[in-house]
Amino acid sequence: MLFIFNGGNKMGGQKRMPLGDAVKYAQRFCKRIDPYTEKYEIAGSVRRLCETVGDVEIVCLDNPLNSMENLFIKGQFRGIVMNGKRMKRFIYPASNLQVELYITSPEDYGRMLAIRTGSSAYSHHILATTWNRKGWSGTIDGLRRKKECDHKGKKWVIKPEFAENPTKPPVFTNEYDFFDFLELNWRPPQYRNMVSRDEEYNYST
Repeated sequence: MLFIFNGGNKMGGQKRMPLGDAVKYAQRFCKRIDPYTEKYEIAGSVRRLCETVGDVEIVCLDNPLNSMENLFIKGQFRGIVMNGKRMKRFIYPASNLQVELYITSPEDYGRMLAIRTGSSAYSHHILATTWNRKGWSGTIDGLRRKKECDHKGKKWVIKPEFAENPTKPPVFTNEYDFFDFLELNWRPPQYRNMVSRDEEYNYST
C-alpha cells in the first residue's frame, strides 16, 4: 500500500496512508477482535474521514464470556508492542501502521468514543474543558467530581475517602448521552477536525 505525505494532514513528519487503505486495515483488525468484544467502533482520523491517516484507533467493550485476554496471550499476537488491560498497541510490520485498541466500560463507552475520535484539539479544548467547567475531572475510571479528586502531575486521582463511593456521572452508553451531559450539540465526526484553540468558538456553538 502506498504511503503519502499530505500537507494539510501531516503530523510532525509522520507518514500517513490514504483513508481507504487505513479503513481496510481497521476492518481487518476488527474482524480479528470481534469474537472477543461486546461491541467496537473505529475512532480517530478514520472516523473523522480524514483524507490521510497516521494511525488507527478502536474503542471496544470486552466480551465477558470470551475475554480479550484470550486473544492477546503474550507472544501469540504478532505486532503487539503494548499489552495493557485498558489499552493495547500494535504495529503492522508490513506497513508500519499503528493500531491502538482502547478497552473501556459500558458506563464510559460514549465518552471514550468521543475522546478517541478527536481530534486531539477538539477532545481537549471542547470536551475536556467543558466537563472541567462543570466540576468534573477525567480519571482512569471515568468522570469523577473534581472536589473528590486530587490532581497529581497530569492525572486526576480519586481521594481515598471517596474511593468506595464516588459521585458518578450518568451512564454514557453512546456519544449522544455524553454530549447531552455536556450540554453540547452532537457534531458528526467529520466536523471535529479542530487543530488549535483559536478555533474554539466555531466548535463550541
